[in-house]
Amino acid sequence: MQIYEVGYLILPSIPEEGLPAVVEKMKAVVTKAGGQNLDGEDPVKQDLAYTMSKTVGASKYVANEAYMGWMKCELEPAVAPEVKAELDKVEELLRFLIVKAPRESSFTFAKAREALLEKAREEKALAEAPEEIAPVEAVVE
Repeated sequence: MQIYEVGYLILPSIPEEGLPAVVEKMKAVVTKAGGQNLDGEDPVKQDLAYTMSKTVGASKYVANEAYMGWMKCELEPAVAPEVKAELDKVEELLRFLIVKAPRESSFTFAKAREALLEKAREEKALAEAPEEIAPVEAVVE
């Protein structure tokens, strides 16, 4: 068995209350292939670095933002292409990527957002702090 991580973008046209159903659909694909879902993070709306588009039937979706999330699963390497083919059929997915991954999750979007917020708080506190004037010592020769 191999550990894989699936990073994904869900179309922004999906209402927030519909996101759990899309994630469950993806997890069902893994389970159906004999895999086991291990970890993941709920999708959060993010601005995209560039515009992406996806055609579903007769509709073309153009997105500047999407719901970004990830999930980690354990699969037999032989069924990974089958999982990819099934995920390609999930119409709500704008993009996804499957990569080999370690079992432990050391990075999460939530941890990264918190680190950015903490850095912004520190910078704001420094900018608002009154400047301290260092005492000038007279040099006597």
